[in-house]
Amino acid sequence: MKSKNWRTWRTDSSERGFGLLEALVALVLLSSIGFTLLAWVQQNLDTLQRMRGFYAEQEARKLVAEWLHSLNPMERPNGETSIGETIRLEWKAAPQGDAIRQMGYPRGIGIYDVRLYDIAVSVYRREETQPWFVETVTGIGYRKERTMDMPF
Repeated sequence: MKSKNWRTWRTDSSERGFGLLEALVALVLLSSIGFTLLAWVQQNLDTLQRMRGFYAEQEARKLVAEWLHSLNPMERPNGETSIGETIRLEWKAAPQGDAIRQMGYPRGIGIYDVRLYDIAVSVYRREETQPWFVETVTGIGYRKERTMDMPF
């Protein structure tokens, strides 16, 4: 049995409890792991937000391209319109060269005059004043100039 004298009384290492130093080291390790996980989650959320913006822009570009197929810049060389409730377009068309007569099939002159145009399209979100993106495309304009007289 051990002596109860305060000068000789010592405990075994197995009897000692969890020390303050060990507790501090454990808290530092836990907090550094927590901060690392928090930074990783924040980075993933930022990446997700950028991807959502990229996909929204790509979808808007598809809608604009589809809409431009219906535009006849010879009739409407500039203007403004909306696609749905979220996208607003402004465009200006500049002609390339002179208008030429369309060739009829299988031969002869067609009833339309055609011309190439450079079309600058500015795309806006909702009520924003700065363009979301600007696209320049080449389109064809046409106008009915003649009638087709049937030979019979």
